[in-house]
Amino acid sequence: MASVDEDECIILSSNDKAEDLLDYFVFLVKHSEDLPLEEGTVEVVDEDVMVTFCKKPKLMAHARHDCTSNFFERAECETSRPLGRNAETCDECYCYICNKQATECKYWVTPSQCHCNAHNKSAYWKRQWNVALTGGLGGFNLNPSKIDADVQRAGALLQEFNREVSVKYGKYLAGEIISLNCSHCSCQQNLDPGLCYTCDCLQQPITYRYSPVSDLVAHFLDQAEQEKPKVEVVMLLGAAKEILYQESPALHSQIVDVSAIFINSVTNLMKR
Repeated sequence: MASVDEDECIILSSNDKAEDLLDYFVFLVKHSEDLPLEEGTVEVVDEDVMVTFCKKPKLMAHARHDCTSNFFERAECETSRPLGRNAETCDECYCYICNKQATECKYWVTPSQCHCNAHNKSAYWKRQWNVALTGGLGGFNLNPSKIDADVQRAGALLQEFNREVSVKYGKYLAGEIISLNCSHCSCQQNLDPGLCYTCDCLQQPITYRYSPVSDLVAHFLDQAEQEKPKVEVVMLLGAAKEILYQESPALHSQIVDVSAIFINSVTNLMKR
């Protein structure tokens, strides 16, 4: 057996009373420059084991709430502002919701979002994590194991579509006020134009135009036709579900074109 410098090896003996100790020795050789010794780190664990050096472990990627370098303050649902030092991160912290490095999260300290406060012990943040994972697939009740790359893409496109269509649909529900020019007040108050609430209500009817919503849906359906079959099917089902839950607020309104009529637009979209 080759000779080994006692300062550069660890000797483990299974029987220190044996006649020939070399038969029981295991030599683990490591150059000292690879294992830097630190003064004052000798620690006696018990009478048979002594720690003579320690080495800092490699820091792995982790969610912000698991960071050991920065204290994390937990709350069930706090989205208005970062709690305590939650906005502070180390180089390996990632966003629990976005599943990306914290420095790349667009909503890390954004009011009403504040992903820096997210953690896996909160029911609210778990729901947000699930929404981020499935995108617009939440209503499909899919098993996470069945969500492949194609389904994830469809979910991401659906999520963006749902955000855009909700804005258009909200404006549709609010309606558009059509201002009619009038030279004088038609009620007994005889006020100047624009100053009489009663006349304004009569002279400014509300018109509901569904065409901005239908145009957006039609564009989304055209986009779906350019995708892979699996992506297309999920996108079509998601769009159908979205428009089926929409309602028309207008019983009497002025209609400019046929595409602005809610029932006609929905019928034409569903035929696709």
